[in-house]
Amino acid sequence: MYVRAKATPVKRWFFIIMAVLTLLTTFASAETKVGFRQLGSTSPIVVQRGKPSEINIRSNYTLDGAYSVLFDKPGITTKFLETKPIAAPRSGRGRPGTPFRFEVDVPANQPTGVYELRVATRTAVSSVAHLMVTDLPVVAEDTKKENGLPTAAQHVNVPVAIAGVCEKTEDVDCYGITASAGQSLTFEIFAQRVTGAVHSMQSGGGTYLMDPILTLSTADGQVLMQNDNHVGGDAFISYTFPADGNYVISVRDARYIGNTKYVYCLKISDRPYAHAVFPMAVQRGQSQPVTVVGHQLGANAAATVSAGDSETVGWASRVVTAHAGPTNSVPVLITDTPQAVAQDGNHAPNTVMPLTLPVGVSGRFTKNDQSHRFSFEAEQNQFLRFDVHAHRLGLPLDAIIEIQDAAGKKLLEGDDGLQTKDPTLYFKAPADGTYTLLVRDLHDRGGKRFQYHLSADLSGPDFEVHGEYYYAQIAPGTRMAWFVKLKRLNGFTGPVEIAVDNLPDGVSFEPVTIPAGMDHCLVNLAADGNATIDASLVTVSGRAATANANGDQQIVTRTGRVTCELQSQGGGQARWPVKTSIVGVTDPLDLLSVTADPTEITLPKGGKAEFSVKIERSADFKESVTLAMSFMYFANSFGDQLPPGVTLAKASTGRLAGDTLEGKIILEATDKALTVSRLPIAALARVPITFSITTNYASNPVYLTIPETVDTAED
Repeated sequence: MYVRAKATPVKRWFFIIMAVLTLLTTFASAETKVGFRQLGSTSPIVVQRGKPSEINIRSNYTLDGAYSVLFDKPGITTKFLETKPIAAPRSGRGRPGTPFRFEVDVPANQPTGVYELRVATRTAVSSVAHLMVTDLPVVAEDTKKENGLPTAAQHVNVPVAIAGVCEKTEDVDCYGITASAGQSLTFEIFAQRVTGAVHSMQSGGGTYLMDPILTLSTADGQVLMQNDNHVGGDAFISYTFPADGNYVISVRDARYIGNTKYVYCLKISDRPYAHAVFPMAVQRGQSQPVTVVGHQLGANAAATVSAGDSETVGWASRVVTAHAGPTNSVPVLITDTPQAVAQDGNHAPNTVMPLTLPVGVSGRFTKNDQSHRFSFEAEQNQFLRFDVHAHRLGLPLDAIIEIQDAAGKKLLEGDDGLQTKDPTLYFKAPADGTYTLLVRDLHDRGGKRFQYHLSADLSGPDFEVHGEYYYAQIAPGTRMAWFVKLKRLNGFTGPVEIAVDNLPDGVSFEPVTIPAGMDHCLVNLAADGNATIDASLVTVSGRAATANANGDQQIVTRTGRVTCELQSQGGGQARWPVKTSIVGVTDPLDLLSVTADPTEITLPKGGKAEFSVKIERSADFKESVTLAMSFMYFANSFGDQLPPGVTLAKASTGRLAGDTLEGKIILEATDKALTVSRLPIAALARVPITFSITTNYASNPVYLTIPETVDTAED
């Protein structure tokens, strides 16, 4: 599930030695180096809406001074309950973190589901943790009693949401229920879905997330049903009981691994349960009859999904009403695009379904070895975009899409996207004609949950926004560096203006436009000297003029894809998609200022240019500071700002240690360097917090100009 950086044996030993030195430094200096709060798991991981609840949010480094918890959707409010300072030193990568108590108040009408949360304190902001909201009664696992055997199962009443933890090696948690003959129940565990973006979930042997498995048995231990890996690694069981009696549902890790980070929510319900609806989309201003794919739905699975004229276009979570009553929320696409439904079964070459683009198609494979074929017309050099949603919606389909010409020759194939099994395919038609789009499962599987939604659109020059803008903590009068990277699509070469919206009062960013010929930039965030302590969730976006499918000019805005920072095996770093970016104004940090001079430099092609960098330290911060122009982690670059053809010269100052507070940055350009005019760049003053984490302070902007002419002067 997670991609980890691999290390050679030599590097691995180097990682270990450096990690030990980092820990020793951490113990010795307490928090003279202020890093972001590395949140662990939340317990209980689930709360019932309509009532206040107390939760513990774990953290490596203290949450003293916490004044706000920000959720990815509005409505939930919190109160920090700790009244005395609590030390929370970071004592190792496997550590679960120190618990801090919060009161959570969830409105009665709050949408259910898994929420991202961020904590803001006076000294730092945090990484991502999770909290699940349910409408079921919540019961906590009784950790004072052993419940590892069916005969010692903790009895619960149905329906229920159990907040538990698989806290030790070979841990098994058993829960007893009473069921009647003919009664149907669903058992669903949320484990990976409520810890997937936690900064460090490592356990013994380099494993990361819990891999839960559910086993349903009789009271004396006879296994009735077992499931693993239903949605990701999370398990699900639906069962109709043959006789009155007592039964046991047990939870364990499939590898018998345990860790106090392995929190989970086990939902047991007799209510209508939906995996999805089919068709999967509804046009705005219309109502769509659907079939609910699920369990305990009543006499039939028919329902209706409606969308208002003013609803936001995109995937939304919807509760649908089946014959037996309201279900849990399921994903539904709200759209303005015409929709179609693919015939169930195979689309043979002579029964291809014609499409007129743009269109959305809901399809499903109810049996193994099925595939769908669609035909479409395209003109030479026309751009088209095909996008499948299934895996991202918790469905099991591992889709493959391919485009064939009129003779059946494969021209292009699309498989997994960024950290998803859903493919997205951009196609440029080589000639006027009719083409075929084939959709199938990678392993030719089928079943009632093997469905998908296909978006087929005319396209044109376009771009995506990626980068490093997960969090920033900025003291008044200081600056922090974020990085944006463009993925240019369909031949798009134009400039892109970068923006950051919803910043706290007193925080701004230096306006920056990524010019043609470049695909990255630095975003320089600054807090003015009078900024007050505050934090907000922000959005990074890019805005550009592009041509639409008809060749007409249009202004488009693309929201940035956010990834969190995960600490992986061997001291490496990995990235995983999340929903939120956070910026917080804090008390003074390790560096009080980073100043670059001059603020205007001209770098001739084939020549060099330099500027000085001066830092001001806080009284307690004595460690060395790295000067840089890019965000590097060993040989991996996570953020760049210099134009193509421009590099940092080896003669530049690399570190500022001891009483040395000033260095120099020397830039050198090849004779083919990109021409730019007053491109805002900045020096980075990098402070290591742990072995794998650094804080990227930024200097004031330095405006870089590279003239068109080549410098032919001798050195």
